[in-house]
Amino acid sequence: MNIIKIFMAVVILLQTITSVTQAAQPTYQIYTSKELAITSQEMAKLVDYYNVIVFGEYHDNDVLHKLETEFLVCAFTKQPKLAVSLEMFERDTQEMLDDYLADKISETEFLDKSRPWKNYQADYRPLVEFAKNNSLPVLAANIPRPLAAQYAKEGSLEAVAEEMKVYLPKIHLHPEGQYQQNFIKVMSNNSGKMPVTADKINNYYKAQCLKDDTMAESIAEFCQLNPDYKVIHYQGDFHSRYHLGAVEKLQQLAPHLKVAVITPVYVENFAEIPDLIKQYKNDGNIIIFLKQVK
Repeated sequence: MNIIKIFMAVVILLQTITSVTQAAQPTYQIYTSKELAITSQEMAKLVDYYNVIVFGEYHDNDVLHKLETEFLVCAFTKQPKLAVSLEMFERDTQEMLDDYLADKISETEFLDKSRPWKNYQADYRPLVEFAKNNSLPVLAANIPRPLAAQYAKEGSLEAVAEEMKVYLPKIHLHPEGQYQQNFIKVMSNNSGKMPVTADKINNYYKAQCLKDDTMAESIAEFCQLNPDYKVIHYQGDFHSRYHLGAVEKLQQLAPHLKVAVITPVYVENFAEIPDLIKQYKNDGNIIIFLKQVK
């Protein structure tokens, strides 16, 4: 695709997304950690200052998914050397993803072999297709689900099949501290009971950290090989809130990288935001306040 076609594709996408965003505008407001209200287009300026932007999401929120695509499109107009990184695809599917991006296989074959999330078509396909149409690399950043599931069940990686060990991160740590406490809190329901037995919760935490370590390593390795690229990584909010999880692991692996975090927060009344931003400003560099859906 030549530069004129790329430009026209970007213009058309921006026009389409802008009309959708205008309709959705009353459902969110965006603030910086310095308590400054900004637009979604202004949020794209993050690529001017940071090597990696981590976009934390609620997996079932349509407004955030539209903003994710808009952010990618706007960031591309400012910084064409972009890579998209996704929690939603796993390391062992990278070859299929690369083949699809290069038009070596059909979309049907790609999806048949890559375990896409059930909401892929509506929510993550726009990211992949934009990357494909503009020749952007896409990282299948996460640990293969069977490995995470095995770890959560057994609490050990000793029995991992030899052919799967290549997908494990070189460094895997599951430290005690705030992140572990946050994980246990989230895993507790309203009655204070855990969805898994007490003897298994540590296994689940280890599996959570395994995902963080893998995504962090995937991004760090890409940045090392492609220092002139900026990376936008999309993942569940918990993996990055307070700059913990995958973000903390990434900073440990590559302390020279400047990493920004986008964090969503549900609110019932936008009038409360001037007070709420003081409460949530440490959750990320950018806070997206979303209308709470009842």
